[in-house]
Amino acid sequence: MQDAIAISAKIPTINAAFDRIRNRHDPIDPRDNLNHAANYLYMLTGKIAEPVKVDALNTYLILLADHGMNSSTFTARIVASTWSDAYSAVVAAICALKGPLHGGAPGPVLKMLQDIGKPDRAEEWIRNELKSDRRLMGFGHRVYRTTDPRAQILKQIAEKSADKDLVELAKKAEEAGVRVLQEYRPQRKLYANVEFYSAVVMHSVGLPPDLFTATFAASRSVGWTANILEQATNNRLIRPQTEYTGPMDRKVVPINAR
Repeated sequence: MQDAIAISAKIPTINAAFDRIRNRHDPIDPRDNLNHAANYLYMLTGKIAEPVKVDALNTYLILLADHGMNSSTFTARIVASTWSDAYSAVVAAICALKGPLHGGAPGPVLKMLQDIGKPDRAEEWIRNELKSDRRLMGFGHRVYRTTDPRAQILKQIAEKSADKDLVELAKKAEEAGVRVLQEYRPQRKLYANVEFYSAVVMHSVGLPPDLFTATFAASRSVGWTANILEQATNNRLIRPQTEYTGPMDRKVVPINAR
């Protein structure tokens, strides 16, 4: 339990210290009179953030703390099942999270919105991306076949914390993205996922894009460590079986005959 608490406390502290050091500033210690989200923003900037910014980040951190047996959580449980330590399990989970198909999408989503620039350019930009066979980040989910409910909440948070022009741009991009994706891939039912409006919310509180995934990890560390503790309580090594379905009865050709 102590390791779980320490991990959830240390990740935002490490994120903030890293960002300050690379910008030639000294790291800042957390304050006892600030909550988790407020301290994160304080350690990044050295200033106490506005309540609307703290509330936005706090809502984000709560919403993304856990979400079923996703790739990174499953990775954490696999490592924990070997009786490895909690820190190793979380490091493995982070490695899974950073992939663009899991937690690495918010940064590219913000770049997409910046590239679109204006709401009336959204549909044309999206069509060009799909025609070029490039993936549209922030859309689609392995579980949901409708709008990710977490995205709906984050959209409401963004309306309070983010620049109005950026929110309007995001809404138009979401509408255009859903419409064009249904036209191109009607069988897929692709809608905005949590990472779409996560990008807007994290940008609104002042986080740089390359800390978006690291902040996702700060949130999800709570869920990871809860799963690690659960795995350890009644452990059984996770060892899936596989079935070979490839070619059979193949003859080996000697190396000198190949």
